[in-house]
Amino acid sequence: MSEYAIQLGIQAAIQAMSEFTDADVVINDWSFLDKSSANAPYVLIEDSDDFDSEQNTQEPETVWNIPINLIEAFSDWDTTLNNFRTRRQAILDKINSDTVRTAGGLEATNVRRVRNDGKIYHIYDKNISDEELRQASPSFIGQRIILETEEF
Repeated sequence: MSEYAIQLGIQAAIQAMSEFTDADVVINDWSFLDKSSANAPYVLIEDSDDFDSEQNTQEPETVWNIPINLIEAFSDWDTTLNNFRTRRQAILDKINSDTVRTAGGLEATNVRRVRNDGKIYHIYDKNISDEELRQASPSFIGQRIILETEEF
């Protein structure tokens, strides 16, 4: 088993959700920021910043903290935050009720905990000046969510 196999399993499970298309769920590819926000929402699965591997018994266990970023296109605050909350809940419901708990049905894998990794953040157009930024609305909002996944 590898971190990449777990990422692929999570990707496939989220792609199967009606809220996302296959192209909207990517691994380590921030290039969606260069595309139209009309294609959002996006889910960006990243490499783990934090992992732990140990062997207390005969079988080793590795815990991967796999980050996913839920990214919502900004239209206005009320609509955007409501859409974001609804999609975040859909992801949590999917994880809690389907094969996402096993990273898409992988043997000896379990997503044992889901937690946020900080507040909701804002992403602004990269071509905006510092002066314009003070009055600008973001292009996207997002939140990094950690899937604490054990491999045994």
